[in-house]
Amino acid sequence: MDPNLYLWHEEGFQLETLNGEIVLLHPVRNIIIHGSQTASLVWQLCDGSRTVGAIVELLSAAYPESADDIQNDVPAAIQMLINQGALTTK
Repeated sequence: MDPNLYLWHEEGFQLETLNGEIVLLHPVRNIIIHGSQTASLVWQLCDGSRTVGAIVELLSAAYPESADDIQNDVPAAIQMLINQGALTTK
């Protein structure tokens, strides 16, 4: 994944907790995306002001003990959210 891509939320999605699980909902399109804690953090950071690389750096700095995993998990979470229609890139 290109680390220079900027990411935005697709309109209509909202982050919710259902039965103790973090999910993204799109009530109009009847979409529920079950995600991990990583996917939840990533989605919250995708506000159009950060690139993929900036998100990886931010989370690696916040969680240095998991920096190696973050290098792989963040792009995978982003790709999953793009594939599900919750994020767009520019």
